[in-house]
Amino acid sequence: MKTRVAIVLCCIAVATVMAFAQGMDEGFAPARVAGIEKMAENAQHMSDETHYKISMRLNGALYQCQVSAPVSTFIDWSPGKEFPAKVDGKTLLVKNLDGKIITMNIKKVSH
Repeated sequence: MKTRVAIVLCCIAVATVMAFAQGMDEGFAPARVAGIEKMAENAQHMSDETHYKISMRLNGALYQCQVSAPVSTFIDWSPGKEFPAKVDGKTLLVKNLDGKIITMNIKKVSH
């Protein structure tokens, strides 16, 4: 009986560790929105996407980025909110609330 309980507890522990490991985002860290600004549209080149300037603070650095996306993408974004993010070359990859990755072009980095 004790052996069965030990085996069940070990299985539960292994399943918990595996679930936790799958939930971890490789290389992502919490980034805080420092500012978000909707840019003026170009009347000659109208599109379904809106252009934004977004500043994100990640690991002590301030990343000033530009991105084009539908308005619904940033509906819940405001200064102070946190999202998982990581730097990938000249882009900042940010995981949105719906789990989708948003690729933002880094224009300037301040330390």
